[in-house]
Parts: sequence; C-alpha cells; structure tokens
Amino acid sequence: MQSTPITLVAIVLLGAALVRAFDEKAALAKLMETAEVCIPEVGATDADLQEMIKKQPASTYAGKCLRACVMKSFGVLGANGKLDTEAGREKAKQYTGNDPAKLKIALEIGDTCSVITVPDDHCEAAEAYGACFKGEAKKHGLL
Repeated sequence: MQSTPITLVAIVLLGAALVRAFDEKAALAKLMETAEVCIPEVGATDADLQEMIKKQPASTYAGKCLRACVMKSFGVLGANGKLDTEAGREKAKQYTGNDPAKLKIALEIGDTCSVITVPDDHCEAAEAYGACFKGEAKKHGLL
C-alpha cells in the first residue's frame, strides 16, 4: 500500500494530511525546494533531510529545526510555534483534491494533532506534531 506523506503537509506540513492519491512527486519536489532553503538557515545536514523524507524521528536538534522551518514555510506552523489549523485545512484541501473521504481523514488528523500539548521550543514542537501526524496516519491505515 502506498502512502503519501502528510508529514509532507505538516512537515510539509506535515506533514498535514498523509493521504493517498495526490501527486507525491510534486509534493516531494516542493518539500525539497523548501528544505534546501531551510538547511543552511538551521544548520541541518543531508542526513537530517533524509530522516525527514523517510518519515523517521529527527536524531538531531538541527533536524527538528529543519522540520519547524519547513512547516513555517508552508504556513502550517505559526510564529507562536503552534499549528495554524486554518492554514492546515487549506493545505489539506489542496493535497486531497477536495476528495471528501480523504479530506475528512486529513481534517481529523489535523484536529487531533492541533490540540496536543507541545513544548514552547518551535523545533521540539515541530517534532511532536510530526510524531502525532505519523501516529494518526497509522491509526487511519495510511502508513
């Protein structure tokens, strides 16, 4: 079963809505483009990027900050380090093609993860949100 990274919508957002059947190549290209800008900004390495692409937990603080930078670039992580649920909903609509069933799952995942308690540190918060997205995606059979 092929899954699409919602961590891409949330990490890309994250990695916002791990749902099937959107153009994963285009989404990955956008993720890479954004990450290339973020890598020097946060001092991340190619290994940090690979962990993000493979949907693995970040093994370094810079890797966590890379995720935060990408999420902020996509507008799903606000300046306060919390999920911007409205932006997340718009990204979910974009990446699900407004398919009602896929959108419902994406919104459920976003709603669940938006209310978790996260650290004040934006890098740590991004990692916590990413873990939530991944866990919820598994619960919904997307991973």
